[in-house]
Amino acid sequence: MTYKTTATYACAALLFLTGCIHLQNNTGSSTNNIVSLVKKIQPAVVTVVAYDADKNVTNLGSGFFVDSHGSLITNYHVLDGAYTAQIKTYDKKLYPIEWVVAENKHADLIKVRAKIPESSIHWIGVTETEPSVADRVLVVGSPMGLEQTVSEGIVSAFREMPVIGKVFQLSAPISPGSSGSPVINMKGKVVGVVSFQAVKGQNLNFAVSSSGILHLKSNAAIKTLPEWTYDIKMKTPKLVEKLCKEGFKFSIRGRFKDALNYFKEATNTSPDDTLAWYGLGSCYDGLDRPEEAIAAFKQVIRIDPENAVAYFNIARYYRKIGRYQDAVEAYNRAVSIDPDNTPSYYDLGVVYEKLKDLESSERAFKQVLRIQPNHMPALFQLGMVYSRQGRYNEAVESYQKALRVNPDSAQVLYHLGVAYGGLGQNEQQVDAFKRAIRADPDFALAHYNMGIFYLNNGDKRAALEEYKILKELDPNMAERLFEKIY
Repeated sequence: MTYKTTATYACAALLFLTGCIHLQNNTGSSTNNIVSLVKKIQPAVVTVVAYDADKNVTNLGSGFFVDSHGSLITNYHVLDGAYTAQIKTYDKKLYPIEWVVAENKHADLIKVRAKIPESSIHWIGVTETEPSVADRVLVVGSPMGLEQTVSEGIVSAFREMPVIGKVFQLSAPISPGSSGSPVINMKGKVVGVVSFQAVKGQNLNFAVSSSGILHLKSNAAIKTLPEWTYDIKMKTPKLVEKLCKEGFKFSIRGRFKDALNYFKEATNTSPDDTLAWYGLGSCYDGLDRPEEAIAAFKQVIRIDPENAVAYFNIARYYRKIGRYQDAVEAYNRAVSIDPDNTPSYYDLGVVYEKLKDLESSERAFKQVLRIQPNHMPALFQLGMVYSRQGRYNEAVESYQKALRVNPDSAQVLYHLGVAYGGLGQNEQQVDAFKRAIRADPDFALAHYNMGIFYLNNGDKRAALEEYKILKELDPNMAERLFEKIY
């Protein structure tokens, strides 16, 4: 039986099948921790095999359960064109995929439901807390059909891509068969989904952020897999699909001028194809031509007036060029279409802050927290809004909630110290600044404020020590502290 590696463009990443190889040789407690994590993860990961109408294998990928009801996440391209599919679980049992529950072609994500007894389901939690560059991650999948293969790597870089959302580059090698594999942080939570690679690059291997999973909306009409595939085939012009696929090959590598011609031809060939306009808008974004990006996404809205993602992208470009009122209008349109659109609410809060409308900013961040109570950036930004209003007790509470999500955030710790200062709680203030410095020894603002604190408490020698540190980190800030000392 031959596995055929189909790859259908999804403007987010359908071009290449992905995977990972061997586990690096670590020692001591680090190895023990990885072994423990792998034992918890592997039972939730499955191999996905897709078949055409003639029962021939068309694709091989990976997937993972995200709840106790049999809901499974994999890449859109793994099931694109499939009339039937089945999963092979950790215990070697086979179960059919029955329903397509939710999808985001642009982000290369799909949620399906398998016909499997609930007692046989093991699942993994998904977090929206993003990893940082150089964070260690694990991937479990089926590269080249080698089931339950584990690889370890680091997050190499991030890229924010219109429509797709955030993607990050992995150091782990990629092979066919691991498309749809979960990317796991050291706490055992899903932070991404392995999706694609730039074939001609070295280590240009990418995963879609896990936030895409959390933002998947169930389809209005849940369809069987063959019904879903038939509907797709009736809607997608093959030439446009091919042009978009070629354009994406260039755009993911940052070659937007080369990609532009393909997407322009796609929009000329099929003026009512939203995928082509999405790709064109993404290219203009990469070329830093926001006005043209706005025009491209307005074409998406012409075709699909209820497209919340298009409104979100238009709002981003308005924000980028400083047209904040227009951005507010577009973000509000997005959330009116999709009341649980977390990214739009979050950006609304940021834009309202720029407009000095703190009450509206507060409401927007609270909407984010209504949907995702542990959304760390929103908790931090809400604390900032409270501080600007002099509501320091509420700011402290919000910062402390953020720290429960990420205890080592130097930014949050620093601003917690500022809020304690506003309350006149000097001991807590200096403790927060010290914790910020421990989290990030090069955090200049924390050193500056420590110097001011020491100076105000008559400890000139300690203030001078902070000045010496600041000379290396930020000479201008060091000079300001020196002037205050003398």
